[in-house]
Amino acid sequence: MDGSDEDDPDATESVFSEKSPHEPDEFDPDSLGPDVPEAPSAPDGSAASDTAALFWKLVIVFNVALLALSVGPMFIYFEGRVDLGLRIFLVGVVAFGYGTFRYVRFQHERKRDREDGGEDSSDDAEDTSTDRNG
Repeated sequence: MDGSDEDDPDATESVFSEKSPHEPDEFDPDSLGPDVPEAPSAPDGSAASDTAALFWKLVIVFNVALLALSVGPMFIYFEGRVDLGLRIFLVGVVAFGYGTFRYVRFQHERKRDREDGGEDSSDDAEDTSTDRNG
């Protein structure tokens, strides 16, 4: 071999890097499909934050309930510790009842607010003297 073309900076490009006249222009992947929509901004107000806070509280309550309702019978069956298993199970029943009560109360309050104030209850968002979810 005479030598490599890599050493010569004035060497012409190889056959594989040449573009054919029959080759289409560079493809633009952004041209496919519709434009990506942007999500609307959330309205400012304490109603959404109150709802989010209640949601996460209920997530924790129902997780505790599910854990206790599962572990209690396992203590009874596998370990034979009936007293401890029943106590854990009852904690789960109480937590489940509390979570259900809070959820139903929230739904009733939201329904009442919508009936009283129309479709949007943002007028009540400024009144922070009472905590309906607390």
